[in-house]
Amino acid sequence: MTDTIQTIIAQALPDAHIEVEDPMNDGAHLQATVVSESFVGKSRLQQQRLVMAALKEAFSESLHALALKTYTPEEWNQKN
Repeated sequence: MTDTIQTIIAQALPDAHIEVEDPMNDGAHLQATVVSESFVGKSRLQQQRLVMAALKEAFSESLHALALKTYTPEEWNQKN
């Protein structure tokens, strides 16, 4: 499931750096970190809506929960 989620996000945000993890190892409760230039000038809510819009179908099929963190490249560099 993590590969599928990563692929879906990459199709919606081709410039993004994406990390998807399955900490519970159940395929239904995932964590994703997405870093994209597309997020520049957008609020955190707008950033997350971009990602979630791409994942709408995945949620209707088998994904139960996704902890999502979004960053601009500048924010990511400051964090790391």
